[in-house]
Amino acid sequence: MRFARLSLRQAQYNLVAYTRSARTVIFGVLMPVGFLALFNSVFGGKFKTIPVEGHDISTIAFYTGGLTTYGVMLGTFTGILVAIVGAREAGWLKRFRGTPMPSGVFLAGEILYLFVTSLGLIIVMLAVSHFGYSLSLPAHAYLAIFCYTVLGVFAFSAMGLALTRLITTSEMAGSVGPFTVVILSFVSGVFLAPNLLPQWLLTFSSYLPLEPIVSGMQHAIALPGGSGLQLRPFIVLGVWGVVSFVIAQSNFTWEPQRH
Repeated sequence: MRFARLSLRQAQYNLVAYTRSARTVIFGVLMPVGFLALFNSVFGGKFKTIPVEGHDISTIAFYTGGLTTYGVMLGTFTGILVAIVGAREAGWLKRFRGTPMPSGVFLAGEILYLFVTSLGLIIVMLAVSHFGYSLSLPAHAYLAIFCYTVLGVFAFSAMGLALTRLITTSEMAGSVGPFTVVILSFVSGVFLAPNLLPQWLLTFSSYLPLEPIVSGMQHAIALPGGSGLQLRPFIVLGVWGVVSFVIAQSNFTWEPQRH
């Protein structure tokens, strides 16, 4: 109970800091929204539908699902990577661990904060798509999107934590994180329609951590009927998340790594 209460306080502190950082809000929320408006303006008039895994879905549904997931990965994977490396190299993690507070509170608070900001981003993206582009979601989509968000935050945060041991400066983290997300986005159906990519690249990307959840989000938003949930994202992201968590747990350090 004490651990949960302290983790919530830490998450609240992170949220306050987040809202006070204009750069973080711009890159975390306004950039995905800007991309949504840009891509829909460029491609929305030319391509009314985009083929995805045997289904033709609307252009706005395609980009809403893809760019929302892009924003979630950018915020969680990059966010936790920059936050942990920066706090560790500044000596905050070392001092934090020396206090009576449970050592996992900082990490739990960070993940809770990322989950809340991810939900906030999704609400904004869906609102823009609905009021700006008349996108109507089927009833099942809300539960599916929530489940995919929980899955994504877990897997992407675990991946970021696993990578913190190799990254020694916050500047490096701020470069590696966004670069990784952008590269994955180009091959995962976020910026480019799958039919524009070679088959071998589509097959390869289906085993990477972004494409399965992008596809799941797009289908949940676009297709009526069913639960909106697909098994493949949970298998692929589950494997990435569990493996990354094990690596992070065995290699995570609270001590600064720069010499």
